[in-house]
Amino acid sequence: MAFKTVTFSQDGEKNLIPAWKDYVNNYRAVNFSVKKSYDTSKTLDEKEVLVNAAIDREIANLMKVDCSFLDKEAYATNPTYQWAKFAVINKLVDMIIPDVVKEDYMQVANTQTIGYGDSAVFDIKSGDLFTVVENGNSRRHVEAQRQFTGQKALVPTNHTVTTEVDLYRVLAGKENHAEYAMKVVLSIESEIAIDIMAAVKDSFNTLTANFKENAYSETAFKKLAARVGAANGGAKAVAIGTELGLGTIMPTNDYLKMGLGETYSKIGYLPVFKNVPLIALAQKIDWSSADYDFALDDSYIYMISPQTQKLVQVVFEGGSLAIADGQFANSNLAQKVSLHKRWVVGLITNSKYGIMKTTV
Repeated sequence: MAFKTVTFSQDGEKNLIPAWKDYVNNYRAVNFSVKKSYDTSKTLDEKEVLVNAAIDREIANLMKVDCSFLDKEAYATNPTYQWAKFAVINKLVDMIIPDVVKEDYMQVANTQTIGYGDSAVFDIKSGDLFTVVENGNSRRHVEAQRQFTGQKALVPTNHTVTTEVDLYRVLAGKENHAEYAMKVVLSIESEIAIDIMAAVKDSFNTLTANFKENAYSETAFKKLAARVGAANGGAKAVAIGTELGLGTIMPTNDYLKMGLGETYSKIGYLPVFKNVPLIALAQKIDWSSADYDFALDDSYIYMISPQTQKLVQVVFEGGSLAIADGQFANSNLAQKVSLHKRWVVGLITNSKYGIMKTTV
């Protein structure tokens, strides 16, 4: 079974959506130290119970069946229940994913959502200032300079997660809707984060000599930051990387390291070095690896000007799609469901940036 769009009831708009957003903010603040405001009058566990109850009400509303008299095991085997459940869960995921990605990678990426069958087209304008040329009195023009340099399109592709659940757990009411939806959000966010940073890292060899450094030195670090800022019209440059990568940005002179130990030991890297802010990216795991390998390369430092156009564009297409097995389709009564989400990540910017390799 599959769905494309779903509209929440008045009860869902009033209760489920605010409760779900608050639950997500609370969850991310508690588990990932994300600075988010949330209702402190209830615990995260209490909010989870309320969100699950609100989801169950919305599922019943979509089914158009009065389930108040029935036990859950009676209506959970109804094929319409599967459709309604994933219709609600996917809607909750869709409303959160773009904001989570944008918040976590606000220095690097911009997000947008387009309709099914559409593509995103970006106008690329030159970020350079005009070159001023000394000219003779009898010469009308010098070399013309363009404001507009072209267009680039991004077409989202399908990404799928297939999960399996035991029917007995469903009938026993052991499946946690809120926890499941949150895990889907985190899984997709992690994959997109890897795509974002891979898009920037993979551009290293395409950069001109003045915007890449093959090894760290204090002089090279400061020069790269100064060049990126100047090339972006004076916009201040910052250095981003993983905590391990940023931890290598230190003075080489032992005398200059004196007094930095407490700050370095507390957070693992210097918050500012040579007047360049250092901003850490949360490391991700490559879930396809055999032994939890890191997905983000610690040996790359990215110099960017966040005030200018973001380096990476993330485009989502339409809503999520859920395709589930029938409730009795498999001999072991396990139920598989595939969640399909369309997105694409592309390095499209007129902003200048630099990349420095370091040794971790």
